[in-house]
Amino acid sequence: MAVVTIYRLAEQAMSLIEGGDAKAASSVSFGELKIACGQIINSMLKTEYFNINLKMGEMIPNGTVLGLYEGIEVQSSNGVSQATLPIKPIKLPRNIGVWAVYPRYANNSNYEYNKEFIPLQMGQTGLLQSQPLINDLLGQVGYECFGDKLFFTKDIKALFPDIVLAMRLAVMDISQYGDYDTLPVLPEMESEIIKQVVALYSVQPTADKVVDATSAEGKGTPLNQQKQTQ
Repeated sequence: MAVVTIYRLAEQAMSLIEGGDAKAASSVSFGELKIACGQIINSMLKTEYFNINLKMGEMIPNGTVLGLYEGIEVQSSNGVSQATLPIKPIKLPRNIGVWAVYPRYANNSNYEYNKEFIPLQMGQTGLLQSQPLINDLLGQVGYECFGDKLFFTKDIKALFPDIVLAMRLAVMDISQYGDYDTLPVLPEMESEIIKQVVALYSVQPTADKVVDATSAEGKGTPLNQQKQTQ
């Protein structure tokens, strides 16, 4: 699977724009296309700036944003539900690169953004299980993050077979990525990003039509043809 980079997106968009309308009066620059790609990615991920600093000197890097990723599948194995992170978030203290996880329990329902799952630090699930009063998290669902996997305190896939997740993950602002850096976007977003960029620049002014006096259009109808038609 090809790596998604800002250069790759802009290059494909440029090829479609230039090849689709060779008679266009003006053309867009490669730099403009890279900016447009970044703007569309920010819009698709619904990014918002992550400007919260933790206590004890734990700082959030400048240019960090939260991106929203939806439609993440949940798998169940041996009575344990787990999910794979769609992209690799920024490594931050206390695993807060995985900022929030939200459920959508049925296909015809909405994501419950006001009922996010409870984040746990590695090892806390085992500690909770030894405490009868709180081991069920008062009916809530918790999760631990191990690498690119999330493991949940309940088998939510067995309870809700159609469940999918939305995640807010900490990434860098798209403008901070270089031409060949891997972007924090899903592979299936690539074609949609290119499509929207091409749509932005596909409506270009057509070149003014210049009538050449020596052409057939400029000459009009010859006199001998006029006589023949009479």
